[in-house]
Amino acid sequence: MKIVAALSGGVDSTVAAALAQKAGAEVIGVTLALKHPDPAFSAAQRCSGQADLDAVKAVADKLHIEHVVLDRFPLFRDQVLRPAAETYLQGRTPNPCCVCNAEVKFAALLDYARSIGADKVITGHYARITEDLHLRRGVDPVKDQTYFLYRLTPEMLKNIAFPVGDMPKSEVRRIAAELDLPTAERPDSQDACFMAEGETFGETLRRLFDLPACPGAFYYRGKKVGTHPGIHQYTLGQRKGLRVALGQRGYVVQIRQDGNIELETDEKCLFSRGFTLKDICGTLPEEGLLQIRYRSKPVWAAVSGNQVTTAEPQRAVTPGQSAVFYNDDILLGGGVIHELHAV
Repeated sequence: MKIVAALSGGVDSTVAAALAQKAGAEVIGVTLALKHPDPAFSAAQRCSGQADLDAVKAVADKLHIEHVVLDRFPLFRDQVLRPAAETYLQGRTPNPCCVCNAEVKFAALLDYARSIGADKVITGHYARITEDLHLRRGVDPVKDQTYFLYRLTPEMLKNIAFPVGDMPKSEVRRIAAELDLPTAERPDSQDACFMAEGETFGETLRRLFDLPACPGAFYYRGKKVGTHPGIHQYTLGQRKGLRVALGQRGYVVQIRQDGNIELETDEKCLFSRGFTLKDICGTLPEEGLLQIRYRSKPVWAAVSGNQVTTAEPQRAVTPGQSAVFYNDDILLGGGVIHELHAV
């Protein structure tokens, strides 16, 4: 069997490749180069840095496998970064990782695998795939990444495998040490993949595409209490960095298309029980477990068409973010949060 193994320079992808090779597969390591060609912006990118590329080379040398670097920045720019920039400028908060996985990373890896006659694409994601081609949460609940993979289709999943999805992170580290892999002690990546020092992700993207900002005013209970440089720099529920004196802690409760932002000091104003979805992928259940952000605890919700109603009010449900449904640990489908409805 010929396998394309995505190699990012981390321990998870390294162990996935090593396990495939140990099972007898011919492994071709592939790294996606998503760096902006302009050093002024490439410096803002935390992924595919020189340290990562050095780690990948060390892994390829250790495993004695072929290693290929595919430049896919144009795809990354057009499918992920530009739509994210436009979403921020609408006063919404995008979830670019969900789009990137399906539209860039796995799309590029699967295309390359087909071009060389490979049987499978493997990555180091903490997820599993059922026999009927549904995503299933990884065994390690802390590392589970199915939320970010919900846009992968069954057609894609039939040619994908996640070798570390059925083991805890501690076991992955143990295997890496046992095999004396160069990445055994590399720390996990914690940062967003594209973020300039000292500014928000939204501002970095705005500058990248030279887009006009949408400045405006802060309002508190009908009164103007300050100004801001652009709605792309704020998100629902935000309380830090507002630089507005209200006498007590304030929160962003509404970001308006006219550039004005509504603030409140009563945190109850952040709660909602319903919202609509757009860009739906998979199948939404009539009711099931709903996850509205990566680290949030799943909650029970009902679905009617594209309308979602949660059993209990949820804090800071954010337009632009992804809402994903599960049946126990099986991912059913999801979509992008569009419009909110009050409690």
